[in-house]
Amino acid sequence: MKKSPFLIGMILCVALGSDFCPGQTRPAGDGIAPELKVLEMKSVPDGHFLVNLQKEGQERLVNIEVQDSTAKCVNSNDAQLKGLQGKFQLIGNGVFVIFFHNGNHRASQYWLFQKDGTAVVKEVPDRGEKQTAIPVETDSLDLPKNSR
Repeated sequence: MKKSPFLIGMILCVALGSDFCPGQTRPAGDGIAPELKVLEMKSVPDGHFLVNLQKEGQERLVNIEVQDSTAKCVNSNDAQLKGLQGKFQLIGNGVFVIFFHNGNHRASQYWLFQKDGTAVVKEVPDRGEKQTAIPVETDSLDLPKNSR
């Protein structure tokens, strides 16, 4: 089986948090999170994260509050996603797995943290969605002004 150098490079870019990944865009930092030492992370930082989820061709926003590695959806523009909750588990090198659930929805995700405090969010199974978790100050569904 022939391995694609592009695919291998993209996997390494995401895993290592490189700023030189082709096609990877990140919002400008909003000053909330200091630069993370991703390789030293033992837990997901406490606070709120605004996550864009792609489902059935539509983007849904969820605001996840993290406290002591426990995550809960505190706001969403999709009523079926409200109340999602789960607990992050460390995989290693700034990568965490979480199994979210509520009465309407179940999802497993990998969060791959970047040094700017954002995380690439990958669903299990991964269908190529472009999903990101951005640290925000409140439970709002609005992006910080300088990350639009």
